[in-house]
Amino acid sequence: MIKEVNQVCMKLNKLLGFSITLPNPGKKTLKKVAVCNLAFGVSLIAAGVAFSSRWCAALGGLGIVSSAILRKESGGKTNNR
Repeated sequence: MIKEVNQVCMKLNKLLGFSITLPNPGKKTLKKVAVCNLAFGVSLIAAGVAFSSRWCAALGGLGIVSSAILRKESGGKTNNR
């Protein structure tokens, strides 16, 4: 998914005349970010339950979903990038 987004952005850069390069994180980086998102998501859900806050629990759920997506994305990458 990251590769496809980068390709679309490169086409848009060429069309508009920009020279912006986007990062292409490696497998280790994606796994680290996935773990951080999971921890943050679980913490937000716990805070949402403790303080009866629906929006906090909803953000925690999004964090967990993001973690799962990043973990899946890291599966198709090599350590080199």
